[in-house]
Amino acid sequence: MVNKKEYTVRFLPFEIEVEVERGASLLDTIRQVNLPMKTSCGGVGTCGECNVKILSGTVSENAAKGLPTDIISQGFVLACQTLIEDNLSVQLPHFDEQTIQSVTDSDYFIQNKDNISGVYEVNPIVRKISLKLDPPSLENNYSDLKRLEIKLDDKLGPMEWTCAFSVLQKLAQIVRQDPDKVDCILSSAGLEKTIIDVVPTSLEKKVLGIACDIGTSTVALHLVDLMDGNILSTASSFNQQIKCGEDVISRINYARKPERQKELHTLIIKTINHLIHKATENADLSYSDIYYGSFSGNTTMIHLLLDLDPRYIREDPYSPTFNLVPIVLAENLDLDMNIEARIFCAPAVGSYVGGDITAGILSTPMLKNAEDISLLIDAGTNGELVIGNKDWMMTCACSAGPAFEGSGIQCGMPASDGAIESVKLNREKQFEFQTINDSKPKGLCGSGLVDLLSELYIHGFIDRSGKFISNNTKGLLKDTEEGLAFLILHGKDTFWGHDLVITENEIASLIRTKGAIFSACQLLIKNIGIDFNNIASVYIAGGFGRHLNVENAIRIGLLPDLDRNKFHYVGNSSLLGALLVLLSDKNREKIESLIDKMTYLELNTEPRYMNEYTGALFLPHTELELFPTVKDMFVKKIQ
Repeated sequence: MVNKKEYTVRFLPFEIEVEVERGASLLDTIRQVNLPMKTSCGGVGTCGECNVKILSGTVSENAAKGLPTDIISQGFVLACQTLIEDNLSVQLPHFDEQTIQSVTDSDYFIQNKDNISGVYEVNPIVRKISLKLDPPSLENNYSDLKRLEIKLDDKLGPMEWTCAFSVLQKLAQIVRQDPDKVDCILSSAGLEKTIIDVVPTSLEKKVLGIACDIGTSTVALHLVDLMDGNILSTASSFNQQIKCGEDVISRINYARKPERQKELHTLIIKTINHLIHKATENADLSYSDIYYGSFSGNTTMIHLLLDLDPRYIREDPYSPTFNLVPIVLAENLDLDMNIEARIFCAPAVGSYVGGDITAGILSTPMLKNAEDISLLIDAGTNGELVIGNKDWMMTCACSAGPAFEGSGIQCGMPASDGAIESVKLNREKQFEFQTINDSKPKGLCGSGLVDLLSELYIHGFIDRSGKFISNNTKGLLKDTEEGLAFLILHGKDTFWGHDLVITENEIASLIRTKGAIFSACQLLIKNIGIDFNNIASVYIAGGFGRHLNVENAIRIGLLPDLDRNKFHYVGNSSLLGALLVLLSDKNREKIESLIDKMTYLELNTEPRYMNEYTGALFLPHTELELFPTVKDMFVKKIQ
């Protein structure tokens, strides 16, 4: 009997490897490891959606009738038409790491450092102190640790220090190597005062930290020099947990078995370690010099980071395991950092409002005064909102879904190269596009989908419920397996060579997403007893808002109809908040005290929410009076 040859297939950017037999289908292999892959044609090679790029290795393929010739010449193949003949490295283009380029933007932060709620200073809990030790002698026969502590007291004032066991194991050798020049790495988080490393000064040891935002879809990380606060490198990638579900609910359900909970924990650790290695390699530094990590993320993501059972987040009475998380060691989480590195996780307010929001508030001016009322909207897969000021805050979260992140929409894609980020209908009723990097269109990202929905509605192609208006769409609709679809762009004008279309069901999905966010806003407003006009500023966070056309977002009923100057895009507020905590312990104290003044509204138990949500399932809303500028636009058209 002849043994069949086995090959290793490595999928990027997920860093997932699998052993398969020679001749295995590439599409079957992708499904075997549960990676997301579109195949609307059933795997017969006609839809062109299961395209991947072969970075290395040999394959055999059938005629790729779903891909243009020039795309094939760049190394792209259809997974359904490709057999494995070698060890392979395969890039999933829909998950190219460029896709998440927007999650590290910080223009607002750079321009408003002096006007944000957080303290912008370099005073981290981990620091390096240079000491000159007295050598041991018969007259001075204190222990090595005692002599070290005496010099620390001389330099910093008297305090009780503890010493990490890993430091004790090497202390004798280090202090005798060059006692005149010893660097001591200290951690002083709250009441903890710990010596976490001792090294010869001659090593010129770097003291690094990471600020990390763990998003449901993407993870972003800054590598920071804790001595001067400079960002040395930035890395971002997809959250490898995507293979187990696109939103927090599906991942909570997936984690019901202990082995699956461990799998989700391992996947997020692998994602973070991948970014740590990427960032340190880019900066030509060692990950063993990372002594502090500041993490932010929604409540579910932090539970999975810490390998905690998340099931009770979605079960009545919706109680998470924690609000405040104690400092933990990186070693306990298998993170590729110094073994004594301290890990801080931003506190959660409730089951669905987590540390991404408490940290995010630091990067806005919301806590600067007690008069102006502000609204923060983080419109990701899980829409989270906060309203209030310095003295009080109310917060809630809604299940927005991943539609505006390009998921579940045929023409949808994340904000990467070739994504249509803005759409406009000209006088000839033809679409004009702007794509990221001015590349040939591949699909529409969130901001492009908002524009598309607005243009279809404003120009009379769909009615207020999102249904096609037959009299106005003649010649613009085509039959697809999912039903009638509006033709956005002919295949000859797209990168992949197939038509970009959107169906009524997909339009309904976008309306549900915008409806979830607006209805949550509306409910917060009503609970406080004010109206939208009382809001002084609206801060839009997350990668989705990077190219968002506020006017179009208002026209579809995603954002409230306010003075456009009140809207501000703040970028990845979660990552920026984590950075502020990394740089100064004052910010850790701020967000830990912040959760006591935040009232959490649990929408799962709020009977009025469904009424608000139902009312928002129209363009822009069933109550057109809530959107006076949109109403005026149609009145003028009629006139």
